[in-house]
Amino acid sequence: MKFKKITAIAGSLLMTGLTIAAASAAAFPAPFVKSGTADVAVVYGANADLVASNNVHTALGKFVTSTGAMSVTGGESFKLEKSSDKFNFQDGLDAVYTSLDKDEMSFLADGTYDDGDVDEDYEQSITLGSQTLELFTDNDYNNDAPTVGFHWTNADPVLNYTLDLDNEVLFSDMVETDMPLLGASYYVLAASATQIDILDSAESQMLAQGETVTVTLDGEAYTLSVDVYSDFTAKFTVNGEFSEKLSEGGYDEVSTDVYVVAKEINYAAKETGISDVQFALGKGKIELIDGNEAELNGDKIDGLEVALTEGNNASYFETATLMWKSDRDTFLTEDDSLMMPGFEKISLSFGGLNMPSDSEIISVDNGETMTLSMDNYDLPFVWYNGTAAILGEEDAVLVTNTSTLDNNTWTSPARTENSTGGLALVEGNRFIVTNLGTDLTDVETMYYEVTTVENDTDILVELEDLIGTNDLTFDKLEANDRGVVTATLDAINGTVAGATAYITFSTTSNTIYHNKVVSDKGMVITLPALTDGVISDIDAGFPLNFSEADKDDDLTQGREFFATISNTTNERLHVSTHNLTAYDEEESTDNFIGYVPSNLASKLTFDTSADENDFSIEYFGEEVMADVYVVVGDATMTTATADEFLPVKASEIDNVKSKNLVIVGGSCVNTAAATLLGGSLCGEDFTAATGVGNGQFVIEEYMDVFATGKTALLVAGYEQADTVNAVTYLTQMEDVDTSEKMVMGLESVIGLG
Repeated sequence: MKFKKITAIAGSLLMTGLTIAAASAAAFPAPFVKSGTADVAVVYGANADLVASNNVHTALGKFVTSTGAMSVTGGESFKLEKSSDKFNFQDGLDAVYTSLDKDEMSFLADGTYDDGDVDEDYEQSITLGSQTLELFTDNDYNNDAPTVGFHWTNADPVLNYTLDLDNEVLFSDMVETDMPLLGASYYVLAASATQIDILDSAESQMLAQGETVTVTLDGEAYTLSVDVYSDFTAKFTVNGEFSEKLSEGGYDEVSTDVYVVAKEINYAAKETGISDVQFALGKGKIELIDGNEAELNGDKIDGLEVALTEGNNASYFETATLMWKSDRDTFLTEDDSLMMPGFEKISLSFGGLNMPSDSEIISVDNGETMTLSMDNYDLPFVWYNGTAAILGEEDAVLVTNTSTLDNNTWTSPARTENSTGGLALVEGNRFIVTNLGTDLTDVETMYYEVTTVENDTDILVELEDLIGTNDLTFDKLEANDRGVVTATLDAINGTVAGATAYITFSTTSNTIYHNKVVSDKGMVITLPALTDGVISDIDAGFPLNFSEADKDDDLTQGREFFATISNTTNERLHVSTHNLTAYDEEESTDNFIGYVPSNLASKLTFDTSADENDFSIEYFGEEVMADVYVVVGDATMTTATADEFLPVKASEIDNVKSKNLVIVGGSCVNTAAATLLGGSLCGEDFTAATGVGNGQFVIEEYMDVFATGKTALLVAGYEQADTVNAVTYLTQMEDVDTSEKMVMGLESVIGLG
């Protein structure tokens, strides 16, 4: 086997229509903001450039929807994830944990119900429902905009809370005791197999006759006094309102939804002492009614059902379960947490999807010839000749299927050594050779054009690799071992003018495919396997299959989805349909978004607003995790905001250099820009380094300068006013390709804001 070095690679690519994309090519605001997640710092040098830097910050902030993981302060929270199992898009709420107990939350610690005649240990648990984290739209939420979150319809289970006694106790013994429930104590007013009445937010203390005491409930103050009578009854005054005369254990509503309970009455004659009362003041009477919704102050608590479990008979209590269900449509999103009704002790919070900051855009570009565009290379894969679709592009058929050799049909001067099969190729044909393993590092792809097939006195077959330098030359029937892949010219058939070469590629490991390509981050795309490349019924369409890796980076085990290619009314090719669930971002635009229901959650964009649909996938190539929390108490859940990437001075760059950077201002005033250009260059020196003269500006990308894998984007002008123009162009033009160096002047921003 002979290798030919391609020296004029750019010219070769132009002729074939194939391009090699820059590694970081992306339209602004990527890579600084991707999928709503920011990974950026704006760096300025001179104070005069601060306004322009703020304009960059503002422009980026418009794209930020989720800037990072949710943080929790106060109370107690538990994130639904394990080291070996993260919460992902399309997971059910119970996918990682079906239930929680003392091992997960101190709120659910074991305890002892010890009051009055009751002395029994108990356990607590939360059982989660199975609602799915998904992309949804609903007329009742956010103006029907596509939203990632949980959507429950009426009566769907959210979660259950259970209090379980180790041994049963008499219902009668529970009356006038403090019952533990949901991390608090509730005074039991009445208890039976069908109903337990408790006092919410009870504050219990002693009050002597002739004294006053002030109790605060939910921020509101209540002043109490009491009169005690010889028949061991008591009458309370609460904020000037009088209660009924109460016996021990009696209670009365003394203000709207405020109850006073006479727990213990101690009467003493005036000559022997002072009478006092142990009382409880509570803001709300809760009725736990078995088999029905609980009630608060006589009104049903919508969405909170009760199950009381008896012991050996109806006289004994063992378990109480509060079943939280959705009341009508209920939503849990980044913007709206969800709280258990009535008790308001348990909440659910969702911090959004944590999209990796680095991704690639895989698009299917329309036209008479369709191109599959990826970060590593672009592949023209099908064209329309007016009646049929043909794989490849005009005058260059893409052969994607092996054919069986048939010695009986060969004509002189046919040559053969075997008849095991192979790609049947003639001059001008193209074909793919992808050695596909389970790991991205095992993948090797070659894209060949057959430039020569000669079968005369001598044999000559030449193959040009259009995306690399692995050209092949055969001058006889032979097998050539090039390491992992072996290329074999099995046979050659026909005359010089119409010779056909039969070539087989094999591998010592993995599998060779002729109809699969692999994107830069590992998306496997499969074309139809066709010998002649012809798809006659283009009206019916043909599938382009996509396959993600799984969360363990196995390229062969991920979720698959497909797009259907067909012709348009103006006889061009586009993606007509796909099999992902997608929703229109705005009613009038026909611009749909969706996510692959998988651990990697690739994002679909499908624009049907024009005659030719635009189709692209943002592929992250790694697991996308979700922040889902069970929260109790006064916990506050927050996510980062755009304020986290406010402009910083170049002198503080060490604090932000691990991020992608937008560097505003030239090297004469900005030391970060000086690092990019190799010195504090001013005037003519700046012009020599950048090509920027008076009245001009430059936008140029630098990779790996401050941090490996990170972009530093220089946005600078010859003068400060030119820097303002550079920022205006960057932030107000659509789809600025930051991978291409741009040197422009004032004329390029005329008409912009």
